[in-house]
Order: sequence, then C-alpha cells, then structure tokens
Amino acid sequence: MRSRMVLGISRIILGLFLLVRIVGVTSAQGLLSLPAQHEATFEFVGQVKNLPPAGPGLPATSVQYGYLSHIQSLDDTQIYLPGVPQDEKSALFTFYNDSVTEKVTNHGSLKIVIREGTTTIYHNSIGGGDLTTPNPDSFRQGTPVLTTKWRHQVVFDANPSPNPIDPPRTNLFFVTWWHTITAAQVFPLGEDHVLLGRVGGTLKQHLVGGVDFTGKVNGKFAGYAESTLPVVVFR
Repeated sequence: MRSRMVLGISRIILGLFLLVRIVGVTSAQGLLSLPAQHEATFEFVGQVKNLPPAGPGLPATSVQYGYLSHIQSLDDTQIYLPGVPQDEKSALFTFYNDSVTEKVTNHGSLKIVIREGTTTIYHNSIGGGDLTTPNPDSFRQGTPVLTTKWRHQVVFDANPSPNPIDPPRTNLFFVTWWHTITAAQVFPLGEDHVLLGRVGGTLKQHLVGGVDFTGKVNGKFAGYAESTLPVVVFR
C-alpha cells in the first residue's frame, strides 16, 4: 500500500513539473525558460538509402538515418561524448526512419516523391554511429525516446534537360516532413530528466540534401525540425 502511494505521489510530482515547463513558468527548482513558438527543436545530419520493391506489387522503400547535432534546451556537452570530435561516432542521440514510396511525379526539371513512414529517436549513451561504411543499424541502438508517424515530400532538382547542351542539374533535394508523435518517454540525462515531445504533438521537419560522391548511399543531408512545444528539461 505504501509503495503504491509513493509511486502515485511521484507521478503527480512529475506531472506538475511537466505542466510548469509547458506553460513556461520558471520556479526555484531551476526549470529552463520557455522558448518562442516555432523555434528549432532539433538539428540533424544524416543520409538516405532508397531500395527497389522487394517483389511484384510491393512499393519501393527508403531508410533515412543519422544523428541529432543539436537539441533545444540541451548543451552540446550533454549530447556528445566528451573529448572527441562531435560527429556521428560521438553523438548520443540518433534517428532511424522506415518509409514506403507512395507516388513519384516528374515536373519539368523536378522530380517529386511522396513517402509515408515512421521515425524513432534513440538515446545511446556509448555513441558509435557509422555513416562511412555505412552501418544503418548503428543508428538504432540504445533506448527509444521518441517515435513519430509522418508523410514527407521530396523535391529533386535532378531530371536532365531534353536539350543535351543545357547544363546538368544540381541534384540537390529538398524535403519537408509532417510528423505526429506517437510515443515519448521521460529519460535521465546526467542530473537532468528530459522529454523530447508529447504524444499527439506535431513536428515540421526540413532538410537539404545532395549527392553522395562515394555512391554508397543515395544522398547525404542536414536540416532541422520545429515545434510549437518545447523540449522539457527538469531536475
């Protein structure tokens, strides 16, 4: 009976912390200030590998993976291993996306691709991501701390001109995601506890990508995600 009461009190206290953080009230416990709406929530670096249909009647698929290079309300010392370069090998937060291709449209020099899929963000306290080999599975190690379902639109500047003397296209691509958060959990990070998002909340994500000159993947990219709700950090 006593243990259930202590657990119930703990949940109430946690709920109050989250409520105070969300409405932006600063207290003596040192809650961080509420950022402006639509501020960047995450910055990220990653790459994409597109795969043909696995069989007749099946859709093409795509995986995207990488690491979070910045998280709102956290210091960079909290999201990388210390004393080493800040890259995928030392990043403590990684992401992995699974998706299927819904539609491809050619429009002049542009190719437009619609996909739907899921994202999982992981907290991996030992790092070890590998973009070079590459090893996509190295970006889905550790504890899942946020998952979403999403739809995105990719716009490629890739289609060649019918005039052979025209200059080549840039092969840049631009992507916009619309995420809905399906799962999120509070997790410890040093002396702090962190919640990256709330179930039912939304994220809008943007990136710019280009050709991978090694040919090992279809492209490399970087960008950011924004939300109207902040990352929650409390002690």
